Amino acid sequence: MGLRNQITGLLAGVAVAVALMGCSHTTQTTSGGEYLRAYTQETGPRAAPMSAEIKEAAAVEPLLRFPARIGLARIGKASRWGGAALTGIPDREAQSWQKVAMKLGPKFGAFVPVSPLIAEMFDDRDRQRNSDAREVVRKIQLASARQHLDAVIIYESDGTADSSSNPLSIGEWTLIGLFVLPSQDVEARGFAQAMMIDVRNGYPYGTAQAEATDSSVTVRVATDDTEKGLAESVRLAAVENLAPEVEEMIRELRTELAEKREARRGR
Repeated sequence: MGLRNQITGLLAGVAVAVALMGCSHTTQTTSGGEYLRAYTQETGPRAAPMSAEIKEAAAVEPLLRFPARIGLARIGKASRWGGAALTGIPDREAQSWQKVAMKLGPKFGAFVPVSPLIAEMFDDRDRQRNSDAREVVRKIQLASARQHLDAVIIYESDGTADSSSNPLSIGEWTLIGLFVLPSQDVEARGFAQAMMIDVRNGYPYGTAQAEATDSSVTVRVATDDTEKGLAESVRLAAVENLAPEVEEMIRELRTELAEKREARRGR
């Protein structure tokens, strides 16, 4: 192993532990019919016309009942040049979702990965925009319907890293200093977010988001490799932090939906 690789491997161990940041989730169980009735009954200054497009968007009801077949769909980059696509779920990420499924247990149902192959069975409405995020979500919903899923969790993640010089950079005026001195501080942040929708009518049951940060030091000549490695590390960590938020969101949904059904029966 060369000197550069030895130093890079040694300094990689200096990275601090990943820090949990900015994790949260929301749930929604409101009725579209009740929402529309409340506004159509308004009179006076608060009364306002509602367009057909707004009415159509609002007129959805929560249909989900547990146990359910819940899809899991990962949105990634369509290519190195960008764009969005439904992708397979990497092993590290799959492990996080398997833990969620095990903790929730059979009373919540089953997690089923949405197949990119099945999604490709459906034609793109506009082949010039087949990596548009809205088109990807549409194909996920269609593939989920073909797999007879009740709801689907759609998630995405990303990681970024930036470097800056530290006081040791003063020693880089020598050739050896470029390879030996850990003169670059690298800061990285990962992001992950998810939404859960009903496959049948697109009802949005909730969202979740999570972050992760990490830092390291490296020699200047290894900065690019360190940035790439750290960015991928925090991206994975963000997904690992996202999974418990999704678990809690589903638990709350089950309780809230049951309470809403019980309240309607009691009227």
